[in-house]
Amino acid sequence: MMRRFVTLSLLGAAAALLPGHSPYRQWYAYRATHLVVVTDEMRPGALTVAAAVASAIAARWPETKAVPAAARSPVEVVKLLSSGQLQVGLLPTAEALEALEGRGRFADGGKVALRAVAVVGGDLVVVLESCDRDRAHAIAQALAESRDDGPLAKKSLLRGPAPIPFHPGALEYYQGATTRNGG
Repeated sequence: MMRRFVTLSLLGAAAALLPGHSPYRQWYAYRATHLVVVTDEMRPGALTVAAAVASAIAARWPETKAVPAAARSPVEVVKLLSSGQLQVGLLPTAEALEALEGRGRFADGGKVALRAVAVVGGDLVVVLESCDRDRAHAIAQALAESRDDGPLAKKSLLRGPAPIPFHPGALEYYQGATTRNGG
């Protein structure tokens, strides 16, 4: 009887202490209240571009509390997106295409259904195909509207050629913007 009591006491103590030391709870709470734009730290200047993207999104859509973050590599960026941990990524166009096709450094993870939301210089702002249409539309709009005077003003075309398909929500925004502007 005493042995059972000791075992149950130890299990109860472990159950009470372990959740308090888990960093995952804080991470889940943070992700629930912030839109994180993740890029890789391998490329000089990539985090600066991700910060500009996050700033543009937050300026247009403050409730997202958009912030930049850096993963170790483009492979880590894709893993964070495909696992659903983060929703928006900034990847070089070649890396996004490799991830979409499941080849090169991304062969082990298989194909990832990435969709472009914007072209920013030589990079793509990407989301998963499953991203909410309205969210992709709002991100594309925020980035396009930041072009006039925001930190992305010096970057080349947002709706340029992309080697991966555009997300339907982003495409809807760009097609509507073209129609509104008479083009």
